[in-house]
Amino acid sequence: MNVMEIPEQKNMFYISLILASALGGLLLLIKWTGIPVPPCYFHQLTGLYCPGCGGTRAWISLLQGHFLQSLAYHPVVLYGTALYLTYVFRNLLAICPWTRHAHSGMAFRNLYLYLAVLLILGNCLLKNILILFL
Repeated sequence: MNVMEIPEQKNMFYISLILASALGGLLLLIKWTGIPVPPCYFHQLTGLYCPGCGGTRAWISLLQGHFLQSLAYHPVVLYGTALYLTYVFRNLLAICPWTRHAHSGMAFRNLYLYLAVLLILGNCLLKNILILFL
Protein backbone atom coordinates (compact mmCIF):
# COMPACT_ATOMS: atom_id res chain seq x y z
CA MET A 1 0.00 0.00 0.00
CA ASN A 2 1.19 3.48 -0.85
CA VAL A 3 1.80 5.49 2.33
CA MET A 4 0.82 8.69 0.55
CA GLU A 5 -2.73 7.37 0.04
CA ILE A 6 -3.33 7.76 3.78
CA PRO A 7 -4.60 11.33 4.37
CA GLU A 8 -2.74 11.78 7.67
CA GLN A 9 0.56 10.74 6.08
CA LYS A 10 0.02 13.04 3.13
CA ASN A 11 -0.79 15.98 5.44
CA MET A 12 2.28 15.23 7.57
CA PHE A 13 4.41 15.22 4.42
CA TYR A 14 3.15 18.64 3.28
CA ILE A 15 3.52 20.12 6.77
CA SER A 16 7.09 18.82 6.95
CA LEU A 17 7.88 20.56 3.65
CA ILE A 18 6.54 23.86 5.00
CA LEU A 19 8.41 23.58 8.31
CA ALA A 20 11.69 22.59 6.64
CA SER A 21 11.38 25.54 4.26
CA ALA A 22 10.80 27.91 7.17
CA LEU A 23 13.76 26.50 9.12
CA GLY A 24 16.01 26.64 6.06
CA GLY A 25 14.99 30.23 5.43
CA LEU A 26 15.71 31.18 9.01
CA LEU A 27 19.14 29.55 8.94
CA LEU A 28 20.00 31.24 5.65
CA LEU A 29 18.86 34.58 7.07
CA ILE A 30 21.13 34.08 10.10
CA LYS A 31 24.05 33.11 7.86
CA TRP A 32 23.65 35.92 5.29
CA THR A 33 22.86 38.76 7.67
CA GLY A 34 25.41 37.78 10.28
CA ILE A 35 22.85 37.93 13.08
CA PRO A 36 24.71 36.69 16.14
CA VAL A 37 23.42 33.45 17.58
CA PRO A 38 22.77 33.82 21.32
CA PRO A 39 25.06 31.78 23.55
CA CYS A 40 23.85 28.74 25.44
CA TYR A 41 22.85 30.02 28.87
CA PHE A 42 23.04 26.55 30.41
CA HIS A 43 26.68 26.27 29.30
CA GLN A 44 27.44 29.77 30.59
CA LEU A 45 25.95 28.99 34.02
CA THR A 46 27.26 25.46 34.55
CA GLY A 47 30.25 25.08 32.25
CA LEU A 48 28.62 21.89 30.92
CA TYR A 49 27.01 21.28 27.55
CA CYS A 50 23.23 21.01 27.28
CA PRO A 51 21.71 18.35 24.98
CA GLY A 52 21.23 20.96 22.24
CA CYS A 53 24.66 22.60 22.42
CA GLY A 54 26.27 22.77 18.99
CA GLY A 55 23.02 22.38 17.06
CA THR A 56 23.04 25.81 15.45
CA ARG A 57 26.74 25.56 14.58
CA ALA A 58 26.04 22.11 13.11
CA TRP A 59 23.27 23.51 10.89
CA ILE A 60 25.44 26.37 9.68
CA SER A 61 28.33 23.99 8.96
CA LEU A 62 25.96 21.70 7.08
CA LEU A 63 24.71 24.62 4.97
CA GLN A 64 28.32 25.44 4.12
CA GLY A 65 28.95 21.83 3.06
CA HIS A 66 31.19 20.93 6.00
CA PHE A 67 29.61 17.56 6.80
CA LEU A 68 32.27 16.23 9.19
CA GLN A 69 32.37 19.51 11.10
CA SER A 70 28.58 19.40 11.37
CA LEU A 71 28.79 15.85 12.66
CA ALA A 72 31.33 16.89 15.29
CA TYR A 73 29.21 19.82 16.47
CA HIS A 74 26.03 17.77 16.85
CA PRO A 75 25.47 14.38 15.15
CA VAL A 76 21.68 14.51 15.31
CA VAL A 77 21.64 17.37 12.77
CA LEU A 78 23.28 15.26 10.06
CA TYR A 79 21.17 12.22 11.04
CA GLY A 80 17.94 14.24 10.94
CA THR A 81 18.83 15.88 7.65
CA ALA A 82 19.66 12.56 5.98
CA LEU A 83 16.48 10.99 7.34
CA TYR A 84 14.37 13.96 6.25
CA LEU A 85 15.84 14.04 2.73
CA THR A 86 15.20 10.31 2.39
CA TYR A 87 11.62 10.83 3.62
CA VAL A 88 10.99 13.65 1.14
CA PHE A 89 12.58 11.86 -1.80
CA ARG A 90 10.74 8.59 -1.23
CA ASN A 91 7.38 10.31 -0.70
CA LEU A 92 7.84 12.53 -3.75
CA LEU A 93 8.40 9.37 -5.78
CA ALA A 94 5.25 7.88 -4.23
CA ILE A 95 3.05 10.81 -5.28
CA CYS A 96 4.50 11.36 -8.76
CA PRO A 97 2.08 9.93 -11.32
CA TRP A 98 4.78 8.18 -13.40
CA THR A 99 6.45 6.45 -10.40
CA ARG A 100 3.50 6.04 -8.03
CA HIS A 101 3.12 2.30 -8.56
CA ALA A 102 6.82 1.52 -8.12
CA HIS A 103 7.26 3.29 -4.76
CA SER A 104 5.23 3.00 -1.58
CA GLY A 105 6.67 6.03 0.24
CA MET A 106 8.06 6.26 3.75
CA ALA A 107 6.04 6.49 6.96
CA PHE A 108 7.18 7.80 10.32
CA ARG A 109 8.40 5.14 12.73
CA ASN A 110 9.13 5.58 16.42
CA LEU A 111 12.53 3.98 15.87
CA TYR A 112 13.68 7.13 14.04
CA LEU A 113 12.84 9.22 17.09
CA TYR A 114 14.46 6.77 19.52
CA LEU A 115 17.69 6.84 17.50
CA ALA A 116 17.66 10.65 17.53
CA VAL A 117 17.20 10.71 21.32
CA LEU A 118 20.10 8.26 21.71
CA LEU A 119 22.30 10.45 19.52
CA ILE A 120 21.39 13.58 21.51
CA LEU A 121 22.01 11.94 24.89
CA GLY A 122 25.20 10.22 23.71
CA ASN A 123 26.56 13.47 22.30
CA CYS A 124 25.75 15.35 25.51
CA LEU A 125 27.29 12.70 27.75
CA LEU A 126 30.44 12.32 25.67
CA LYS A 127 31.12 16.06 25.49
CA ASN A 128 30.49 16.55 29.20
CA ILE A 129 32.68 13.58 30.14
CA LEU A 130 35.47 15.05 28.00
CA ILE A 131 35.06 18.45 29.69
CA LEU A 132 35.08 16.99 33.18
CA PHE A 133 37.93 14.52 32.84
CA LEU A 134 40.28 16.06 30.26
